[in-house]
Amino acid sequence: MLLIEKVLTLRASEIFSETPEPELVELAGVLEEIHLAPGTVLFGKGEIGDSMYIIYKGRVKIHDHEHTFAELEENELLGELSILDTEPRSASATIIEDAILLKLAQEPFYEILLNNAEVLKGILKTLCRRLRQMDARLVSTRQSSEVDLF
Repeated sequence: MLLIEKVLTLRASEIFSETPEPELVELAGVLEEIHLAPGTVLFGKGEIGDSMYIIYKGRVKIHDHEHTFAELEENELLGELSILDTEPRSASATIIEDAILLKLAQEPFYEILLNNAEVLKGILKTLCRRLRQMDARLVSTRQSSEVDLF
């Protein structure tokens, strides 16, 4: 994959959409291209994470055993919490269809963060959005449960 393709993929992802071009080029230079077949477990719940992934092609299921939380597609991210801290993964990720992923490891990411706050802002915006979505789902679920009680 060409460097420009990686830059365009980064630009298309929500997390890096506002990152200036020079930083995108720097980020693209440290991305590792990974090709995976359907059924491959990218990572399992409870494993220690130290990287995040951007889907260039294909689909990935985020799940806990048989319960599916999401099916992610091109330009979507997974594992972004693990790029910030080295904690156990909260869910598993399994490849649904032939995939090309771009892996961003924690160490080179931290080095880039030291020189550019825009990259960190993008990650924080994405995490905040996801937390708000989870809060909304939790409230909705609780409201549905309360209605069922009456």
